[in-house]
Amino acid sequence: GSIISTVLMDKLGRKVLLFWSFFGMAISMIIQATGASSLLLNTGALYLSVGGMLMFVFTFALGAGPVPGLLLTEIFPSRIRAKAMAFCMSVHWVCNFLVGLLFLRLLEKLGPQLLYSMFATFCMMAVIFVKRNVVETKGKSLQEIEIALLPQD
Repeated sequence: GSIISTVLMDKLGRKVLLFWSFFGMAISMIIQATGASSLLLNTGALYLSVGGMLMFVFTFALGAGPVPGLLLTEIFPSRIRAKAMAFCMSVHWVCNFLVGLLFLRLLEKLGPQLLYSMFATFCMMAVIFVKRNVVETKGKSLQEIEIALLPQD
């Protein structure tokens, strides 16, 4: 997925990759929640669970994994870029750490259906955020991006 992403990033754009990546991750979490339901036979649940996890990893690798690191370098003004990148990536990795640390405990307490549904909800919130707030930076210079991000009077 990451190799495909490097090719698609300049062809489709960062916003498109982020949008479809988060949307695919939400769908994969819905598939995971469906696989965890007791309504399916064991074999069907297994296929949905494995398929949903593979889809999640692939769609993450297409956009949500690699794009933020590139997009952050493009959207911050040069005078604060290094500090802003350090802060954003620190928050990113702390959140990743917390998800990894708490996942099994949350899975035990909440159950897979609720937990995967919560993850799907957060992914759909990311879809809406990307649609409304992320500026496409494909083919634009850093100065053009900075002007596009200035508040409109």
